[in-house]
Amino acid sequence: MLELAPGVTVGRKLELVAPLGQGGMGRVWRARHLDLDLDVAVKFIRSDRADPARRRRFAFEARAAARIGGPHVVAIQDYGVTDDDTPYLVMEWLRGRPLSVLLADGPRSPSWVRRLVVQVAEALGRAHRLGIVHRDIKPSNVFVLEDERGERGDAPRIKVLDFGVAKLLRAGPQVPEASLLTETGTVIGSPPYMSPEQLEGRSDVDGRADLWSLGVVAYQALTGCRPFEGASYVAIGAKVLRGTYAPVRRHQPHLPAAIDHWLARALAFRPDDRFASADAMAAALPVMDDETVAARPGPGWAPAPRLTTTVNARGPAAMPEDRRSTNPSSVSLVAPASSPRARAGALRSWAGGVLLAGLAFGVGGGVAEATGGRVAEATGGGVAEATGAARTRSQVDGPHQEVAATEQTTRAYAEGACPSGMVFIPAGRTRVGSEPRAETRTDELPAHDVDVGAFCLDRTEVTVAAYAGCRDCGDAPTTVRWEGMTRRTQRFWSRYCNAAVSSRPEEGRPHHPINCVTWYDAHRYCAAQGRRLPREEEWERAARGDDDRVYPWGQAAPTAAHLNACGRECRDELNRRRTNLGLSAAYPSMHEGDDGAVGTSPVGRFDAGASPFGVLDLAGNVWEWTASAYCPYDEPACGDSRRVLRGGGWDLPDPDDVRVTRRHPGAPRGRGHNIGFRCAWSDFSPR
Repeated sequence: MLELAPGVTVGRKLELVAPLGQGGMGRVWRARHLDLDLDVAVKFIRSDRADPARRRRFAFEARAAARIGGPHVVAIQDYGVTDDDTPYLVMEWLRGRPLSVLLADGPRSPSWVRRLVVQVAEALGRAHRLGIVHRDIKPSNVFVLEDERGERGDAPRIKVLDFGVAKLLRAGPQVPEASLLTETGTVIGSPPYMSPEQLEGRSDVDGRADLWSLGVVAYQALTGCRPFEGASYVAIGAKVLRGTYAPVRRHQPHLPAAIDHWLARALAFRPDDRFASADAMAAALPVMDDETVAARPGPGWAPAPRLTTTVNARGPAAMPEDRRSTNPSSVSLVAPASSPRARAGALRSWAGGVLLAGLAFGVGGGVAEATGGRVAEATGGGVAEATGAARTRSQVDGPHQEVAATEQTTRAYAEGACPSGMVFIPAGRTRVGSEPRAETRTDELPAHDVDVGAFCLDRTEVTVAAYAGCRDCGDAPTTVRWEGMTRRTQRFWSRYCNAAVSSRPEEGRPHHPINCVTWYDAHRYCAAQGRRLPREEEWERAARGDDDRVYPWGQAAPTAAHLNACGRECRDELNRRRTNLGLSAAYPSMHEGDDGAVGTSPVGRFDAGASPFGVLDLAGNVWEWTASAYCPYDEPACGDSRRVLRGGGWDLPDPDDVRVTRRHPGAPRGRGHNIGFRCAWSDFSPR
């Protein structure tokens, strides 16, 4: 595999300058085109994603975007394959920021959103006329350009990115080959922005799915929140299929009433009830004058408090003018076009057959099994569980004591006064999160500095033996559990629960991490020891230290010497078991090494993976519960009941998941085969 590094020349004409980011399929680098003497962006397919199907999809992205053209689609300048057979795509260099980064500052002004929608619709219209459906319209795939002075101004200039999951609907003179990249039962897209038909895994998805996604983006840009929110992708999908959401004017009461009717058409449950084309959607968008909307100062447009009144979006929005209420709490639309039985069937089809019946990549699961035996990559399916009322961080964190460490305290505890088995982490200002790049995860934004007090952290994860010694903790869990799982899925993954294995003397794992535990199990154990779960900024400080490292050990890519992740041994085991179930052997690996552990490994084995402070296993083995709610960094009291997981697990094939900045949401009552924990302590008060 080609080693990507600054100064490396690709194809005898591209000199790599600096990495920009990575996503599900590729890594993106800034480069200098030596022949043309200009800056470009180069996207390489990732080595762990270079199977034949993804190679075809990568090549299709190049052809699709090049054919579409136009002022609002990123320009494709070249496509090629390196000497070692690594495909790459050369794109124009864009100066600006993804819309997802801008929306982290809050909603935008109405006129700004109108210009955004018109330009994205223009790009989609070009694509749809060629028979190309994007299928992944979302804020991170919409790029807002800056001018030569680095300013974005009040009139955004937009480019649509990433046609890597696009679909051809038909062959023709301009589109000569039909696409075989999508099959019924495969979920492609990003769940918060996916149309009902995408969630159902239908094969007849057309351009109207893109219009749905654009409607979600417009709603979010106007209000600062999405129309369909939930504690997990499962919960979001359920709300999409039920077809109800809060009208925009419950968030922004000064907007014209027509905007809610426009959105109801864009977000109609049935494709036939939506706008017929992107051009029609843009033409129907109401004029929204900032002067009449009382826009507030600041980088965004401040949202009003969220209310719960809902719009029924499951039917067409057209109705006589005299029935359209101007009261945003009582938007009235026609009755649902589909029967309750049909909607219930759609919900079961999606939940049972596409995301939940299977073994999903990510936390709590390995491979997604879709209907008909096809495999769909799905994130977040593992421990996600819808819970009851949302709780603020203060309600669920449990007691902890924050004590600013004096220099004397720091010296004393640095000399070994932490409780046995713990490592002292000195107080300091820590960088948390990631810098905005083309494919930075939005939940890692914005990067910011945090003053973290001194604390002690378990050197390794809590073991099966240690958990068994806790009298107040009850029996250790022996099965996995998450919302919507099937018995088949539970049987598949429960065999990796270490407490269950340790009940069989011949296979005991007393020194492996305890896994398959809920957040409440972890909190109860730490409290019984007079300790607590670490907050995520503490976890990141322990893993990252005082420098800007990518992994706990530094910048080097993960190997079998650094961590227990999915190496050759894990890949072969999971593919063997998948074959026995009649599924395709498609599980990838993070590297080609053998770390000696098919599931978890005994704690403390990987000295080469130690953090700057000497903490072990902060990457791989098991994801680790933290005390922190899964909230945006700039909205710490968002009320989300999910907890932040850190560190990655033994079955993950993606190096991105073991970075020190990686965050993952976990429902607190979910139990995953790749989830454990460690405890923190900061009671530096005199004895």
